[in-house]
Amino acid sequence: MVGMARDIREQFGKNLRELRKERGWRQLDLAEHAGISENYVSDLELGRKEACLRTLRSLAVAFGLTIPELMRGLK
Repeated sequence: MVGMARDIREQFGKNLRELRKERGWRQLDLAEHAGISENYVSDLELGRKEACLRTLRSLAVAFGLTIPELMRGLK
């Protein structure tokens, strides 16, 4: 179970990084748009941390997506 959670965190982090780069944003830009810290963005992208629902909503809003769209492709 621990390995599966790590895989999901890592895939989410990769997706998050791709979305951010598609917009030409730095981690600081995403942090400001989502109202979270730049360090937290880095931790999410590296799969070190899991996002809570409040953070998922903030990230989705920052990207102009829904939470399901933000989570697309995760298994």
